[in-house]
Amino acid sequence: MKIAVIGTGRVGLPLALAFVEAGVEVTGIEINEDIRNTVTIDKTMPFLEPGFEDVLKAGKLKMQESLEGLQDIDCFIVTVGTPLLHHIETDLSAITRVIIDLARRIVPGQTIIMRSTTAPQTTEYVKKVLEKNSELEVGKDIFLACCPERILEGKAREELFSLPQIVGTQDPLSAEKAQQLFDKLGTEVLHCDYITAELVKLFNNVSRYAYFALANVLSMIAIDYDAEPYEILKLTNHKYPRPITSKPGFTAGTCLRKDFGMLSEAYWSADILISSWRINETMPKFLVESAKRRWGDLEKRNIAVLGYAFKKDADDVRDNLTDKLLRYLHRECPSQIILHDHLVNEAEVIQLHDMKFSTDLDQTIESADLIVIATNHSLYTENREKLLDQVKNNQCRIVDLWDSLDTGKVFLDNTQL
Repeated sequence: MKIAVIGTGRVGLPLALAFVEAGVEVTGIEINEDIRNTVTIDKTMPFLEPGFEDVLKAGKLKMQESLEGLQDIDCFIVTVGTPLLHHIETDLSAITRVIIDLARRIVPGQTIIMRSTTAPQTTEYVKKVLEKNSELEVGKDIFLACCPERILEGKAREELFSLPQIVGTQDPLSAEKAQQLFDKLGTEVLHCDYITAELVKLFNNVSRYAYFALANVLSMIAIDYDAEPYEILKLTNHKYPRPITSKPGFTAGTCLRKDFGMLSEAYWSADILISSWRINETMPKFLVESAKRRWGDLEKRNIAVLGYAFKKDADDVRDNLTDKLLRYLHRECPSQIILHDHLVNEAEVIQLHDMKFSTDLDQTIESADLIVIATNHSLYTENREKLLDQVKNNQCRIVDLWDSLDTGKVFLDNTQL
């Protein structure tokens, strides 16, 4: 079997490598030359995703810039991005370009797998675009399936070979083709139609987004009453059979921060998902305003912000909420803002005037009046005593929404130590 994975980012590249490991001949289609060179020349991952080192070193994954020259491909897997536009509208431009390109090249017998996260009815739209531009019939001449990705960043190698694979089709031949492909990974395959497959992925992500919003809004309420949310959660859950399992934090990233819009786009009325969006997006400003209420103006303060990636121990900065936090802090006209993240490339940081970036934690916090832990990287937990010493010895204050320092307090100063 020969397949082409179109888009070898954080979704496409792990999938391509998993199929290579399973003995499939794979070509990755990637317009970014740096990614192609990193994979084929350096034989390393262009981002943090452990488990594929041996597969990369073997050099069996082919990479090229476009579909030109590809021969005898059995299956095309589409993993391009599907961002949300500013007005809660799904952006289908990348998918449309890829599908039109495929439609002009596709020949009878080939299969297209939609792997990108898509709004309801997108696969049906893809079917129409394919048939319009190829004059071939899906289910008879060519085949189409929606097979959503549901892996967790950092655990792709484990989950690609273990998570059940949802396969959405509208005809038996397309279902058979998709089954043959994912049988290579040895996972359980669950069949359904297009719309069900699309909704499964969105339900997985959006339910987490809404649940995190519940934890965040409860924490905001507690903080507004000058109560400690972590103390409340501890007492709430102690030997209680129906605990609140989520904790407050920045709810961000390219899936959680946008996928709610794919369900809310078609509805004129307010809904729980829009409310969840407002809660989660408000958290950066809420923290800044709450810090000012406790400790006074932030003007002329030295502020250290720890963490730029959107999630713990990752290097993925897409759709993070730290950018928003930095902008709100910047509006307070502090003496300086130093941003620290030891896993992130400085070139990916959106710079603000007078803001500095550092990968050295000691240098970042040494003169800080205020430290805000924006990402719960393990490094900050490992340096708990060092950070708490800044509070004890230097009159520094810490905002620790994640409770990375295990104090049970979101707003921490020396009076509490």
